[in-house]
Amino acid sequence: MISFKKYKQIFNKRLIISIILVSAILFSGSVAYAGKICGAAPNQTVNTNIDLGCIGKGNPILDLLFAVIRFLSAGVGIIIIFSTVLAGIQYTVSRDSPEAVQKAKGRLVSNLFALLLFLFSYAILNFLIPGGFFN
Repeated sequence: MISFKKYKQIFNKRLIISIILVSAILFSGSVAYAGKICGAAPNQTVNTNIDLGCIGKGNPILDLLFAVIRFLSAGVGIIIIFSTVLAGIQYTVSRDSPEAVQKAKGRLVSNLFALLLFLFSYAILNFLIPGGFFN
């Protein structure tokens, strides 16, 4: 007799591998390996190998820092989406097991809390720093 636990472990491994492969395929085209210049002055620029989204204005260090923050902000969104999908799959697979349902609900609540924390920190930084933090 084969237990449901064994199938669940196989399913989880396949799901993780599938998510990694799909994300690698979908998001590999978004990273351009052409050099991008961060900063405005000709002798005060930073050349990057990966296009992080530098605007090319002002201080090169701040421009690069803000580009990295924007790049990581997109990563936060992608991670929250994948984690929410995983929580939905966990909830669906849980059948009538109360502890599995609790784990799935806990993951959803954690995702919501992480999203709200990120949004509020973004809003507070934009409010506190004149001219906007991510402009």
